[in-house]
Amino acid sequence: MPDPRRGRHGRRIIGGMVMSGVTVALLCLLPTPSYATGDDYPYAGLGKCPLVPLPPKAHGPQHHPGGPVKPGGQIRPGGPGHVGKPGPHPTGAQTPSVTTDPPPRECAKHIWFLNGSYGDPWGFALRNCTSFVAWRLRMTNGLADFENHFGGVHWGNASHWDEAATDLGYLADDVPAVGAVAQTDAGRHGHVAWVSAVGDGTVTVEEYNYAVAGGYDVRTVPTSSFRYLHLDDLAVAPYLGSTRAGVATSDAHNGTWSAHTTAAGQLVVRRPSGRTTRLRTPAGWAAHAAPSVVTDAQGRIWLAGVSSGGRVLVAHTSLSSAAFSRPRALLTGATTSSPALVVDGRGRVRLLAVGPTGTLLERHTPGARSDRWSRAHRLGLPGLWSTHAAPVATTDSSGHVWLGAVSHRGTLQTQHTSRDGQHWSGFRAVDHQVWSVTSTPALADAPDGRVWLASVTRRGDLVVRHTGPGSARWQRGSWLAGRWSPYSSPSLATDRSGRVWLAAVDTAGHLAVTSTAPSGRSWRRSGGLPHVASELQSPVLATTVDGVLVGATDRRGRAVWRRPLGPSGGLPLAHGARGGGFSVFRFL
Repeated sequence: MPDPRRGRHGRRIIGGMVMSGVTVALLCLLPTPSYATGDDYPYAGLGKCPLVPLPPKAHGPQHHPGGPVKPGGQIRPGGPGHVGKPGPHPTGAQTPSVTTDPPPRECAKHIWFLNGSYGDPWGFALRNCTSFVAWRLRMTNGLADFENHFGGVHWGNASHWDEAATDLGYLADDVPAVGAVAQTDAGRHGHVAWVSAVGDGTVTVEEYNYAVAGGYDVRTVPTSSFRYLHLDDLAVAPYLGSTRAGVATSDAHNGTWSAHTTAAGQLVVRRPSGRTTRLRTPAGWAAHAAPSVVTDAQGRIWLAGVSSGGRVLVAHTSLSSAAFSRPRALLTGATTSSPALVVDGRGRVRLLAVGPTGTLLERHTPGARSDRWSRAHRLGLPGLWSTHAAPVATTDSSGHVWLGAVSHRGTLQTQHTSRDGQHWSGFRAVDHQVWSVTSTPALADAPDGRVWLASVTRRGDLVVRHTGPGSARWQRGSWLAGRWSPYSSPSLATDRSGRVWLAAVDTAGHLAVTSTAPSGRSWRRSGGLPHVASELQSPVLATTVDGVLVGATDRRGRAVWRRPLGPSGGLPLAHGARGGGFSVFRFL
């Protein structure tokens, strides 16, 4: 906000801009006439440093809007601005010329104009917050064409940047990321800064013209100080994982087993009888990574989770007891995403997880009755995959295992095993969209042989598609109306009637559950669902003998499980916006 004590000075600045005919956005003008030193903006962007203008007369220091400017060296006779003494000369003689070296020039460190103009090369006011962030986006993020009319939209003052970003379809939310634009409407013209680091509840920003008038500073503030515009982020927040409310599976007796990880680092398993068991590991469990649970062909319950140290641990029940074995480390490192367990057509249990460097690894048991594991096998290129989106897998009606994963560049790729389960088909991108690297896609198999896939784009679009019956080719996707959270992972399930169910969370934290008949021609929305804790939470759908279960974390931090109202295995009695929907099933 401009300092009222400098009102006349500010009017001179604006007047000079009008006289120069340059139209720029005046932004973030703040008091405090002190300056930072040592930063290279905007000189790297301009190719050379701006020079202090030479004074028109050698009468001492000249005053400029950015503060006093020293003359560019000693003024010598015959130099600029010098008037020589008159003296007698011979008739017809010419005044002798004096040749001197040009005065030395100085780089302007704190001058508010360049060559008579207040504009920078990309259309903003030089040494203002918007100019600096534009320079950062161009030089560091790689948006080389970013300027004041980027995307055909006028960005203007900092207070307009969030509208400009959303008008172009970019995500604007309360979740920081390295390389994002931190934006606020506070003050007369608003303010923007560039996110250089993200901590636990804090964000570090680099900025211009905030604490230092016309200069550079760095500060660390609470995350809630800004909104964040995600134009082309460099790295996501480190605390974003692939947390779900929980996971569930049906055992051989049609009983439902569920599991979830608490914020305190406990892995809680609930048995069909209602009793709970806490699996223990010395370091505790990571709260940001959800467990995975499956039932194998022998009826054993397998559970995989991530320890607080990032190791993937696996435990299972025995054929004679419901007690779990001691968790065994199968993958080590610092995994940030949830593991995936799946049982293939030959009864083998497969474990998939992305390591801390973005490498996707797979291990499997050699047979249906064995609890030994193969060596880790890499799938795809090393370092290819997002470390904040988990792999997802399902087995179709023919026994093929389908695998989906998101690359660190946002490409959604899938592959499947061969008929004998010994080989993989190789990864193929499902389309050319840029998908969210913080949202895990969802896969589900249907009784008619189709495989369903749901995923969220980087900008919050939810897309559902499926293969043809018995085909490996993906059909064109259906875009569901709404603004969906790119930090929440959708969930898919099919009930015993072949109906497909989809659960997802929007950017306001509302949980939505829709379903479609096996034809997939239209989706119907269910009611009676709770608000989730935040847009960072992910729902889960599980198929049971009674239909489907949907799980979500409510605002009290509890995992709430609900099932459809109505006949067992069928639709709710009043399926839609006017009533019915889901009833409370139980709390964990």
